[in-house]
Parts: sequence; structure tokens; C-alpha cells
Amino acid sequence: MTARQSFFLLLISIHAQAGDFRVGAARVDITPKDGTPLGGYYKFRGSAGVLDPLYAKTIVMEKDGTHAVIVVLDLSGTVRPVVAAARQAIQEQCGIEGDHVMISGTHTHTGPQQPRGSLMDDITKVNSPPGVAYISALPGLIAQSVKEAKAKLAPAKASVAMGQAAGISFNRRVLREGEAKAIWQPAKLNPATDRPAGPIDPEVGVLVFESDGKPTASLLNFAMHPTSVGGGVKISADYPGVFTKLVSERHGPGMIAVFANGCCGNINHTDYLTGKRRSTQELGTALADAATAAWPTLQPLSTFKPRIRSEQVTLARKKFSAAEIAKAKDIASRMLTENLGTVPMAEAVCILETVDKQNVPFIGEVQVIAFSGELAIVSLPGEMFVELGLALKKASPFKHTLIAELANGSVGYVPNREAYPQGNYEVVSSRCEAGSGEKLVEVALKLLEQAREP
Repeated sequence: MTARQSFFLLLISIHAQAGDFRVGAARVDITPKDGTPLGGYYKFRGSAGVLDPLYAKTIVMEKDGTHAVIVVLDLSGTVRPVVAAARQAIQEQCGIEGDHVMISGTHTHTGPQQPRGSLMDDITKVNSPPGVAYISALPGLIAQSVKEAKAKLAPAKASVAMGQAAGISFNRRVLREGEAKAIWQPAKLNPATDRPAGPIDPEVGVLVFESDGKPTASLLNFAMHPTSVGGGVKISADYPGVFTKLVSERHGPGMIAVFANGCCGNINHTDYLTGKRRSTQELGTALADAATAAWPTLQPLSTFKPRIRSEQVTLARKKFSAAEIAKAKDIASRMLTENLGTVPMAEAVCILETVDKQNVPFIGEVQVIAFSGELAIVSLPGEMFVELGLALKKASPFKHTLIAELANGSVGYVPNREAYPQGNYEVVSSRCEAGSGEKLVEVALKLLEQAREP
């Protein structure tokens, strides 16, 4: 190599190292047409009207030619076929590697159902023409949001703050004195004999990106089921829609505020001591107030080229006896015509799906995106119990760790090991064996360690 060639290579290297950290954000409307099957419950609900729109919201980060993408959908979750199709479309249309894309759902229960390859598809009628039409269009809409966000890439600064929202979320599993089994969503907790079976996570993560001194995008993080609208047929993004709308209005008109739900598999908004349920507006406003209170404490982050790590994790499916399978078949034969209760129906669906797929690998993806030595974003593939999220945050090598559940496909409910013998809804709904959640956390911690290094 000549001296001249070496000089030019050095210039190229210096230029690459000096590249700006850039961010772009966009949102695309993914509100369905009337008649689209809705998710969140063990029954068919065809959408009829819109309380507030649903969006695919995207933040694209880039430095030195490496992109990282965060997409959050105002949907109950994600399924692997839709994620795979969206990633392929993004790669083809945007030139961004599919495995650099993290796609999660807010878990609203008033959005379209996605096919799960189980009896739930028959119950919710997701494979009806309106359901198929919606799901067929979804990957393209996700790719469109990424394309629009990438087109807005501009030099940006990042900052983070952690707020607190105590008294908003509650552990929905209760243990009664002298009993080993959990109570699920009691009408009202008796403080003399009852106690929550686990903790909550009151932390509100606030990640802000600014360009030219103005906030252009934010990623908000909190752990709580979005079920405040109820089981009606009108479309709504639930409290995340109110939360993000208020944050944008307060802190930067035009800013794209994105909400990623944390580990909330066992966390609801009902105060089980009083039986009080806050409205969607009250919940979103309370969380926006928490974010606003944290805003003055935003601390700048030193950014680098995004580092993306991921792993496909094979989980063990639960096993069932012949008697349990027979009972599940009996319940399933009556589910479409009788209301048999949420817990028995959930258990039957779980058992029959598990038996049907016993020879199919049960895979969940864990993904990490880091662009600063102080903060990382982790995605987990299910409705994770809050204990798992708290353990992950505590052990993370990063000062701040934001968690997006129901990402890149979903394996269903993932309780912590201690919850399995306590039983009830989330446990009987879970497709994976005890210890699966801890395994996912272990993989996440390994990927976080890897993401600390270039």
C-alpha cells in the first residue's frame, strides 16, 4: 500500500469515527376498519367505531451507517409471522437489516387480534376476511413507518430520566393467609387476610431525543396492562394513547412519543384495596404527570454507533396428563356456544395448543439495543411477570435499562418460577415450563454484557 493510499484510508477512518448520531421518528395510522376482529378476550368482538386511533410508531437511530429501529404497535402484541414479514419489507424498502429492528406491542385490549395458530383463532374469528385483510396489510404499514422515520434522520442528542408513578399500578394476583393458591383479580382485597402475591414496578422511563434543541422523539416505558377501556367494540390505544399524546403536547408539538410496555404480565390498574378503577384518561394523565415531573432531571447520554444483539431462545413446553387433555377437549367443544369462564377457557386453549405443537420448537427472541454506555433497551417475547423485569433491571450492567415486552413475537404468559405452584389465570395460560422466564432473563443479561463492548 502506498503512502497516498494509507493517507486516504486514514481520512476515511477519521470521517467514519466522526459521524453524527442521528435519529428520525414517524408514526403511521394502523386503525382497522369496522368489523375487524379484536383481541384481548376469549370471545369474538368485531370492531365498531373508534375512540382514538392506533399507530405504528417508529424511532430510527443511526451512526456510521449502522441503524437500530424501535417500532411499537398499538396492538395486543406481536406474532412471529408478522414480525418476519415486516422485517423483510423493511430490509427491502429501507436497506436496514431485519435483525436490527425491534417490534413490540403496547398490549391494548381494544385493538385487532393477530393469528396465533390455536383455538383462539376460531374464538376471535381472526381468520375471517376482515381479519385476514388487516393482518395482510400490517407488515407494509410497519415498513412505511420505518421508511418515513429514516427519511427524517437528523443529528440528535439523547437524554434520559427515570420518574416514579406510585399508586397507579397493582399486582393483580393475591395470596390469602393460610392458602397456597393465588386469587386472580379480586373484586376487593381484605387487608386482614390478603396480600399481593408480588411487587409492582413504579418506574417511568423517559428517553428523549433532541434535534436543533427541540425534542423530536421520546421513548416512554412503564409496566401495566392496558385494559382500562374494557371489553367493548370501539377501537382504542387505551392509556398509552393518552400518555403519549399528553407528553407530546406538553414537551414538544410534533414530537413522536412512543410507549413500550414493561414486564406487566401480572400488573393491572385496579386498586384491589379499594376496588377503584381509574379511567383511561386518569391513567394516561397520571403517567404523563410522572414523566413531566422527571423531565427537568433529564441527563445527557454519550452516544455511539448502535449495538444490536439478539438470540433465539428455545423454551420447553408444559406437559399434561391424559385426563387434563380430555377435560380440555370437553371445554373446547362447548366454548363457542357457552360462557365457561376466562380461567377454564384459557387453560383449555393452552393445553390443546401445547399438545398440537408438541413437536414444534417453542422459540422466543431476546433482543438488546444499546447506543450509550449508560442505557440499553431489551425486548422480551411474552407477557412477562414483573418480578422478571425487576430482576433484569437490577442485574443489568447498564445504569438504565428499558424493557419492551411482547416483542418480536410472543410465547404468551411467562410467570416467574415462584408463581407456578400458586396457579390461576396467568399460570394455566402459560405455554412454557417453570424456569422459562428466568432463562429469558439470563439470556438478556448475557446480551447486555455483549452490548457493552463494540
